[in-house]
Amino acid sequence: MNDFAQRVRGLVERAEAAGWTVAEERTIPYGRLVVFVQGVNTKATLSCYHGKKGFKVVLGGKAADDLGAALGHAPKASASGPAVSGPDPFELGLPRIGGDESGKGDYFGPLVVAAWHLVEDDVDTLREIGVTDSKRLSDAGIQRMAGKLEALERGHVIAMAPAVYNEAYRETGNLNRLLEELHGRCVRALLEKAGDDAVGMTVLIDRFANRDAGLRGRLPRDTKLVTRTKAEADPAVAAASILARAAFVEGLKQLEHEYGCAFPPGAGNPVLRAGREFVRAFGTAELPDVAKVHFATTRRIT
Repeated sequence: MNDFAQRVRGLVERAEAAGWTVAEERTIPYGRLVVFVQGVNTKATLSCYHGKKGFKVVLGGKAADDLGAALGHAPKASASGPAVSGPDPFELGLPRIGGDESGKGDYFGPLVVAAWHLVEDDVDTLREIGVTDSKRLSDAGIQRMAGKLEALERGHVIAMAPAVYNEAYRETGNLNRLLEELHGRCVRALLEKAGDDAVGMTVLIDRFANRDAGLRGRLPRDTKLVTRTKAEADPAVAAASILARAAFVEGLKQLEHEYGCAFPPGAGNPVLRAGREFVRAFGTAELPDVAKVHFATTRRIT
């Protein structure tokens, strides 16, 4: 499989991990078209092109934004997420809670969800720290920034280790349901900590599904749930994205320390090579302890 095909396959696997199903896939001039569906009425297309300007991705269909969210808003390897565009870009008011996740499209490592309780006193502090979407930061920068955020004690993080994730996925068969559960637990933890100030709290979550009903059912009735694509433009969600990514990176490091081998992020060529090396060294029985085994990657390395 050439590099172009590998990159297309990596995007397909990331979408499948987020609950999308491939309805059609075919060759088009200078590229490859993949049609995805989710549920009964949700449809989006992924067109990948290769040429003189390199690898290009175009999303289409009514659910293009939702598919983009499943791909992490960054289908190109060199793309980055949005910078924080102000203290309240969606005009939601303060205080509010923001939530984001990390690891849902990564074969190795945990699934992590984090939430951040933003109050007026923290707005300037987050700006001084340099909080922005975690996809714009290096791993080292993320970990330094996460340490500063943790000192403020306004966040909550849940990391679902691969073994636990695989068991939960077997029971539900749906990644979005797991995300709904983890987001709900994170938000409720911060609401409980906020006490009386939690009444009527607005909760902003980076959109990971085309419907909000399942997530809404995980939250207290008096909270106001808002989901948005590119929600990392909000400082509360950006702070949550940093905490989530830092926990994911730490999870990979723990696996590397335990097994003495590399566990790269993503689902592309480096992951395939690392997966095959891991299977040769430890066997397929150990995969559920380090990887999300429902990914198509498992079939390609075993």
